[in-house]
Amino acid sequence: MRSQDNTVWQFLKFRPNVGVTYKVCSESIRIFIATTMWFAVLSVVIVLILKVLLDYGRSRKSPPGPRGLPIIGNFLDVARLVRKEKLFSDIWNRLAEKYGPVCSIKLGMQEPTIIVSGKDAITEMLNRPEFDGRPNGPTFKIRCGGTPQGLLFTDSGIWHSQRRFTIRTLRQLGFGKYSMDYILQQDVCTLINIIIEMTKDGSPINIYSFICLAVFSHVWFLLEGTKFDIGSETPQLKEAISIFKDILRNVNVCGGIVNHFPVLRYFFPRLTGLKLFEERQKRIDDFFLEVVSKHKTDKVSGESTNFVDSYLEEIEVQNKKSLFSSFNESQLQYVLKDLFVASVDTTDNMIGFVIAYLVVHRDVQLKIQDEIDKTIGRSVCPSLSDKNRLPYLNAALTEVSRLANVAPNSLPHRALSDSNLLGFEIKRNYTLIANFKSVHLDKEHWGDPEVFRPERFINKEGEFVDDPWVMAFGIGRRKCLGETMARNTVFLFIACLLQKLHFTLPEKHPKPELHGIDGFLTSPPKMEIIVTQRQ
Repeated sequence: MRSQDNTVWQFLKFRPNVGVTYKVCSESIRIFIATTMWFAVLSVVIVLILKVLLDYGRSRKSPPGPRGLPIIGNFLDVARLVRKEKLFSDIWNRLAEKYGPVCSIKLGMQEPTIIVSGKDAITEMLNRPEFDGRPNGPTFKIRCGGTPQGLLFTDSGIWHSQRRFTIRTLRQLGFGKYSMDYILQQDVCTLINIIIEMTKDGSPINIYSFICLAVFSHVWFLLEGTKFDIGSETPQLKEAISIFKDILRNVNVCGGIVNHFPVLRYFFPRLTGLKLFEERQKRIDDFFLEVVSKHKTDKVSGESTNFVDSYLEEIEVQNKKSLFSSFNESQLQYVLKDLFVASVDTTDNMIGFVIAYLVVHRDVQLKIQDEIDKTIGRSVCPSLSDKNRLPYLNAALTEVSRLANVAPNSLPHRALSDSNLLGFEIKRNYTLIANFKSVHLDKEHWGDPEVFRPERFINKEGEFVDDPWVMAFGIGRRKCLGETMARNTVFLFIACLLQKLHFTLPEKHPKPELHGIDGFLTSPPKMEIIVTQRQ
């Protein structure tokens, strides 16, 4: 034991500075870490200060808008306006009234969002190729599988090639043509029979859910090749429709908070809703992946009768031409997803709004029914060839489209280069949103924009006259490619429904709020109606 003590003593004796050196090193490391942390904090503070100064240092050529607060920008301004206006789309009209047709808002740390209002400004913006880009925030990337894919959220070469092929193929399959007349008639007749069966006891019902499936049936037939009747859709398809509708009701055109504060996705994925958004997108993506895989396995060589099979054939053709084709199964998955979402909650919302307006304005409903009786009668089912023979019905549909504003804004656009709009400076990567509602409610053009008056689209000769100020499907290169199909579907469904049925509100039912329900798209008001067969 004494020998061990002597050994230790000898070690310390000949190395007297070991303990001191250890303490010095520990202190140096601690100082280094503390200095590094303070330097990081100071760097972040400096960056934030510079960001604030740059945001506040607007040039005279920058679009005007509310000043906002450092870091969060105009979030509080937007929240206050939402509480006041009820509909998110009405915020842009209030900003346009105060700041003009081209105004700017700042949401979080991202580049400004430019709100474009009024016919002239919107027409110029949507016809300028430098404004045809799409935003690339976190949720947009997640929605497209991490990279630009599909139709809605791509731009440049990928968008051009995918859109060109999609339009050509859908037209070949009969999309928007009179050849779809018989299929549409079948779907609406099925819908009418279901409504009659459910209302034979005279009880009021909410028919919107049936309308959605009836409207989507023929679209799914074109895309996937399977025809289903209302109530016979697969559980997977029903779930996909439900998820899409839920997403569209719970987002707005500016995107989620993660797009404006991207760093939050690393710290608060659940609190910001990002985790739920990812889970929903994954379920939808898996659904379309399964659809593509099934067609790839079951496809029979020969003429394709649906969009999925036609695209798979195009992949083979393009792969023979080039090793770097933008046509692949992943692109097909997201093109199919975009065509799907463009058909869900749009046309059926419009039909729902038409019924809502007609139960409130019963005189208009009776006029349309009288026109149908005199022109077609009640024994022959209306067809698309009757469209030009029913001017008042066309006028009423156009007036509902103007007032309902199912799609009150364009999808977000992104400036692809530094440019200007009406003399205002628009820098690269700025987001631009076209405010169609400002055109539809322009007092100088319409005179009484808040009044439901189909006669504004009827000339002295009793003919229907369309008006370019109605932009329900957008304008320019990125306008809705399903416009013709949507118009035909709404016309035929409403004509057939009003030929056979009459819609009224139950007694003492409060007047529906026709401004609708807010979301990415505007949904018709929730209400139950009484449906009776016309005798």
